[in-house]
Amino acid sequence: MVHFLLLSCCLLLASAPQDLLVSGREAFERGDYPRAEAIYRSYLEQNPGSAEGLSNLGAVLTHMEKFEEAVATYEKALRANAKLVQVYFNLGVACLRSGQYAKAIEAFERFHKAYPADLRVQQLLGICLVETGDFQRAISQLERVNAAQPGQVSVLFALATAHIRAGERTRAEQLLAAIEKAPGQSAQVQLLRGLLDYRAREYERAEARFRDAVRLDPRSAPALAGLGRLRFRLNQDAEAIEFLTKAVDLAPQDAESVYQLGVLLDRNGDARRGRELLRRAIALRPNFPDPQYFLAKAELAEGNPAGALPLLDQALKLAPRVEAIHFLRARTLQALGRTADADAEFREFRRLEQARIHGLKTLKKGDEDPAFPLDKR
Repeated sequence: MVHFLLLSCCLLLASAPQDLLVSGREAFERGDYPRAEAIYRSYLEQNPGSAEGLSNLGAVLTHMEKFEEAVATYEKALRANAKLVQVYFNLGVACLRSGQYAKAIEAFERFHKAYPADLRVQQLLGICLVETGDFQRAISQLERVNAAQPGQVSVLFALATAHIRAGERTRAEQLLAAIEKAPGQSAQVQLLRGLLDYRAREYERAEARFRDAVRLDPRSAPALAGLGRLRFRLNQDAEAIEFLTKAVDLAPQDAESVYQLGVLLDRNGDARRGRELLRRAIALRPNFPDPQYFLAKAELAEGNPAGALPLLDQALKLAPRVEAIHFLRARTLQALGRTADADAEFREFRRLEQARIHGLKTLKKGDEDPAFPLDKR
């Protein structure tokens, strides 16, 4: 979703009289990234503490899509010279592209503090906030960008996605109407309408929208993920795995798809790969309780309640009102022989369950959050 947002990196942080820096810049500007990489590495062999050389190498690595190495290189540049605030922008881009959204937010906020009027960083910050599930803050950020530069499809798309995931249908519809006016956005429109239908529990219509989006853009990872989720809900695991595998191959930084694929693989006999993906989902989004819960469930099933408990403790910090976490934690405490603690947890589970049942009586259709709930069993 953010490939087109990768901006030209900050190559010349200072005048570079050294021939190697000049040659590296020239190779970079003509798109010869392997040559530029070799030149900058040669320069850094002679000047290992050069913030300029490290930053330039980070820019090359980003363009070569070696994102994790680029992140490490930018961090070295900032350790060499913390005053190079511009490098935080490039660090944020590399973190974003590698799926390290929390680190990207931190980097973009450092840059934004120094350059508060820069709309590029505000947009990228908003996108990262969407990916970490901080929808209200993302909406606030992106609405400001949209007010300053109205009509940009990339901003409208990110903003509509945030409103949909936050359950704010009316504003999402307004943004979608604006996107529909832009040429060449048919796949994006079908995707967004599919997300709206999915949230409203109109699953058949959502599936038709997602299939249209994939037909128009076979590399639409969110649409493939949507089809996978729909198959998952119907317990059609083989098809769900097929769709979600494609989605994760296209967007390996999507924590939700990584988590869902992990759950499916674990329950279909590939426990090693499934749990690897669950751990990866946690690394991608540390504030995501669902993979914590399912990983704990797997640990308990294998007779390791001591391994399950810290995962459940963390999940409860993130989602203290989710009854399934309390129920599993009660069983875990029971397995550890902590009977009094287990009884207290069971009481809290029953209290939350009754509150939910009572609350559902007052909800209208579409008010609930149909995004993958934690398993209640």
